[in-house]
Amino acid sequence: MSTETHILELLPAYTLDCLDEEEFIQVSEHLAACAECRDQLRFYQTVTDQLALAVPGADPPIDLKQRLMDRARPSRPAPSPQPRLSWWDHLTRLMPRATPVWGLASLVLIAALAISNVWLWQQLSRPQPLTEPGVMRTIPLSGTQVAPQASGLLVISIDGEHGTLVVDGLSPLKPGLQYQLWLIRGDQRTSGGVFSVSEEGYGSLWISSLQPLSSYSAVGITIEPEGGSPGPTGDKVLGGTL
Repeated sequence: MSTETHILELLPAYTLDCLDEEEFIQVSEHLAACAECRDQLRFYQTVTDQLALAVPGADPPIDLKQRLMDRARPSRPAPSPQPRLSWWDHLTRLMPRATPVWGLASLVLIAALAISNVWLWQQLSRPQPLTEPGVMRTIPLSGTQVAPQASGLLVISIDGEHGTLVVDGLSPLKPGLQYQLWLIRGDQRTSGGVFSVSEEGYGSLWISSLQPLSSYSAVGITIEPEGGSPGPTGDKVLGGTL
C-alpha cells in the first residue's frame, strides 16, 4: 500500500481528531506537502459540518417541557436496578479517557455524525436522495444475498463532482482480493475505486470520477482481485440507486 493511499484511509479519522499521536503527526506532515490530500481533507470536513443539517426539522413533543421540569426537580432516589446506558454514555465510554486529542470539537463532530447516521439508516430505507439545491445527496446501499448483513452510505458533494462511500458489515477478504465500487450508467460500468475493510467490517472510500457522480443512475460493489478489474467479475455485495 502506498503512503498516499494509507493517508487517504486515515483522513476520516483525522477529520474527527481521533488518531493516535504517531498517525496524527504522519498525516499532518503529509498534508503539508500534498495539495491533493488537502483538497480531500476539506471535503471530509464539509461532510462532517453538513451531515447534521441533513436531518429534517421536527416539532418537539407537547409534553416535552413538563417532562424536563419533572426531571429537573430534586427527588430522593429510590432503590432500582442499574439504569440502561444511553447511546451517549456508550459513546463516551468508547473514547480514550486520557487522550488529549478528544476535545470539545471532536465530541460535537461525533455527536453530529451519530445523530445523522441514526436518522439516515432509519429514514432512508428506500433510495430517496436529497435533490434540493445546495444540499449534499445521501444514497443508502443495501446488501445482497451474498452479504445480507452489509449496509452502506454514499454522500455526494453539493456540486455532484465528488463523493465519499462508507460501508459496514462487510466481511474482510482474503489476501489478493478487494472490494470495488462501480458507477453504473445503462450497460456501462465505471470503476469508482477499490477498498478494503477492517476486521469489524468497516471501510470508507473517497470517490473521484471523470464524470460527475450525479450523472450516474446507480452504484454497485463487487469482490475483485486486489487493485481492481476492468469490469465486474465477482459477487455483488452492495448496491443502490442514485
